[in-house]
Amino acid sequence: MEEKSNKGGAREGAGRKSKVDEEKTNTIFLSMIKAVKKVDTDDDAKQALAKELFTFERGQMFIAEHVFGKPKEKIDVTSGDSPIQNFNLSKLSDAELSVILKLHAGQPINTDRESD
Repeated sequence: MEEKSNKGGAREGAGRKSKVDEEKTNTIFLSMIKAVKKVDTDDDAKQALAKELFTFERGQMFIAEHVFGKPKEKIDVTSGDSPIQNFNLSKLSDAELSVILKLHAGQPINTDRESD
């Protein structure tokens, strides 16, 4: 009988840290920021850090992504950012057209079988 490898599955220390650990880390960082910025409250520390981040372009992007959410990235993997021109559907086979129609309708297609 073969032994199972220890790759994958549940492991000690895996997964998200507990809320207590997360709050402890936040407390440590807020204490450090308060000391560096010489402020008394957590809110003042957060505001001082945000003001400093706003002086850098990357800091502005960091704040915007956390406040408004990161924008969706559009990646063109088919045309190399060149406009697709003269796309003639009449050159496609019936099977290819069928696949396009199914994909457009949101229907699943079987890509494992060989094409006709």
